[in-house]
Amino acid sequence: MLRSELRLHTPAFVAQAAVTNHTGLIARTGLTMPAAPFGTAAWQLPALVAYLHRLHQDEEDPAPDQWRTHTARPTGPVPRPHIRYRGDGLHDPDAVCVLDIRLGPRDQETGWPTADLAVIEQEDGSCPFGRVTRRHGAEAIAAYAAEELTAEHIRLTNRARDHQDTHFVHLAELAGRAADWANKVRAAARADASPSRGSQATARAAA
Repeated sequence: MLRSELRLHTPAFVAQAAVTNHTGLIARTGLTMPAAPFGTAAWQLPALVAYLHRLHQDEEDPAPDQWRTHTARPTGPVPRPHIRYRGDGLHDPDAVCVLDIRLGPRDQETGWPTADLAVIEQEDGSCPFGRVTRRHGAEAIAAYAAEELTAEHIRLTNRARDHQDTHFVHLAELAGRAADWANKVRAAARADASPSRGSQATARAAA
């Protein structure tokens, strides 16, 4: 019998974060939601990218309560995880997609918070997790979000063409716009490594 046939609960998406402050103290927080239809890396990474960008703009360091508030806040047509999660998504058989996030204080030179991301995606079958993708730093995370959203845009565009469904057209357009925005954040984070170009790129990303 396949693992998927043994699953008794609804497949879930989990976003779990470990936030380190200047003293080295680590606080952990987690949120979850049903995996279908938006509990994927493509649709949920923009919330993390937006949080990193907001911290950079506001010159603030990350905090667990602040992260939960930002992530759980209902904005736009894509739902975000909002249910408190006290488990460990890495060992939860119902968690089919997990964003495992490590956040730390802002870098004094670039102004961006330190960030590490692991995306763990579970596949049906004998192996608990089929793919792990890791990214380090705001620029790499934003670039990865743009890649995933671009792929989602292409997939939905093809479905819209095959099924003649305006719902897929709308979602494809949404994914395309989000990919463009994530690319702007990526460019801003990259430019901020060079003080002479940083302020201009950050202003463009905020527009």
